[in-house]
Amino acid sequence: MASTLEVFARHSANPLVIVDGAQQIVYANNAFCRLLPPDSPFPEGRRLATLPLPDCLRRALLGGLDEADLTGVDLSLPVEITSGSDREEMTCRTVRLPDNTVAVELLRHAGIERLKSALREEKVLRRQSDMLRERGRKLFFDVVNELPVFVYMQRRDYSVAYANKKTLAFYGEVKGRKCYQMFGGRDDPCPHCPTFRVFDTGKPVDWQFTDDEGRTFHIYDYPFEDENGDPLVMELGVDITELKRVERELFQAQKMRAIGVLAGGIAHDLNNNLVPIIFNVDYALGKADGTEVEPPLAEALRAAYKAADLVEQVLEYSRQQDVTRSVLHLTPLARENLGILQGTLPEHVTLETDFSAERDCVLANPSQIQQVLLNLCRNAVQAMSGAGTLSVRVSNLRLESRKDAPHNGLALGDHVVLTVSDTGHGIEPGSAERIFEPFYTSKTKSGGTGMGLAVVHAIVTCSGGSIRVDSRPGKGTTFTVYLPCTPTPEVKTLARETKPAVRSTGRLLLVDDDAGALQAMQRVLRDAGYEVFTADGGTEGLKEFFRGRGQFELVITDQSMPDMTGMEMAARILEHAPGTRVVICTGHVEPRLEAQARETGVSGFVMKPMSPRTLVENVNKYRS
Repeated sequence: MASTLEVFARHSANPLVIVDGAQQIVYANNAFCRLLPPDSPFPEGRRLATLPLPDCLRRALLGGLDEADLTGVDLSLPVEITSGSDREEMTCRTVRLPDNTVAVELLRHAGIERLKSALREEKVLRRQSDMLRERGRKLFFDVVNELPVFVYMQRRDYSVAYANKKTLAFYGEVKGRKCYQMFGGRDDPCPHCPTFRVFDTGKPVDWQFTDDEGRTFHIYDYPFEDENGDPLVMELGVDITELKRVERELFQAQKMRAIGVLAGGIAHDLNNNLVPIIFNVDYALGKADGTEVEPPLAEALRAAYKAADLVEQVLEYSRQQDVTRSVLHLTPLARENLGILQGTLPEHVTLETDFSAERDCVLANPSQIQQVLLNLCRNAVQAMSGAGTLSVRVSNLRLESRKDAPHNGLALGDHVVLTVSDTGHGIEPGSAERIFEPFYTSKTKSGGTGMGLAVVHAIVTCSGGSIRVDSRPGKGTTFTVYLPCTPTPEVKTLARETKPAVRSTGRLLLVDDDAGALQAMQRVLRDAGYEVFTADGGTEGLKEFFRGRGQFELVITDQSMPDMTGMEMAARILEHAPGTRVVICTGHVEPRLEAQARETGVSGFVMKPMSPRTLVENVNKYRS
């Protein structure tokens, strides 16, 4: 079996021949045999001088052998072979072998030059490729450095390999800092970091992250390599803080609309049931003065009013866009209401006020702003079980740059700022995000309904303002309301109107499909001195009106009735008797109903449920 060297020599592209001391050929490879004519016998066993080789090549081979014999060392001699017009340069290399034979190899210069040329070309191409790669890398990082999103690259050891301008603007210098120190303000790695899934799987991931400054980012992680081929993760962070804020507000608005639809659906029936409860318990309470049934009746009446108040709070959601707003001064309104509130504060709570606002005019509904102030103050008092301080401040904020805004989304310009603070137990971090949700409450044991702060949020938002809460467990809570300033109105002096004396008697028509509500209101109005006629529906109400046409000073009708709505009945009455005063009594006024009432000529609305006194006061107002 041929040795490895023999196989190599046989297939070498360079002619190779081995001769003994008498210059007789011991071995010739295939490349050497191709130098001989095709019909030449195999060269082994023949003397080198007798081979039919070109003269120049024979002389070169023999001269190389003679020189090797003379010097006794291995040689490399240049050889030039000419055949016609062809000329080829070679090197004749002699190597003395251990068995005293000599190996003669012819190295073709053209092949070597081609190899050298190829190597040179490869080196040039590699240099050009490196230059192009470096230029591309520089261009890539120049572009990344100017992106409006933060981009950084992370190693497996949590160190930061690169950070663009946006990242530096957010988090400062990165040198020597770990990623969890930069972004999370932590002393140890974040648990379950999604970035390391990219190192493990080599596939991109995306996730959301909120840093220790409260900024929220959508993160996109991609596998990457540094210039040495070591793995990196390239992270792109898109700031979605403002988007999340808008998303939360949109979600809040959707919940408000849903609650409004729900309220509109149940308010009529619920209020119709509350009217006879309130009126009858109030009537019974008036007859039970000093008896043993007086306390339980009073407790039942308070519960009924509390239920009515809850319905009213829920209905705020469906009426926010249509309440009447006017220019009002916040400071005197706050002073007046806090003066009333101070007399009801527990002994352990101290009230502190600071009215430093130079401009305190806002465009809002006075009763709604009063509701905001009192709800926030009641919450603050309930949060202080021991001794504490309730602080109320009215101040100004002039915002000229969004970067100076106390929170995202606050409009530029002048604001009146209402701040209500307490030194109570604070709000748990998990609850702070939900306190403005309808029906969410942490005071279930004390009877909280979860509507107070929801209504506050709705009022402030629909008044063009915003509200923020800052709280730490055990350190107290601060609610801050921002309302846009509005120009101070001009003060006009009006002549005092002389109102005619209110008559205590008159004839009324009362229409309602609920028998309990109808009887309860009839009794209260009769006790007030009125002559009251009743009808249990719209059709009967029309018949009763036209039977006594011209005799009724006021028509009071329910809105939601099965055979004919109160508005439809009012339209029929006013069509034939335009001067008639008609009042709609309902538990829910939609914007469309309010507009229709104005067009029809309806005098106004009385909201269910009401107290007996409120009903009488409204009748006196609308009939005069």
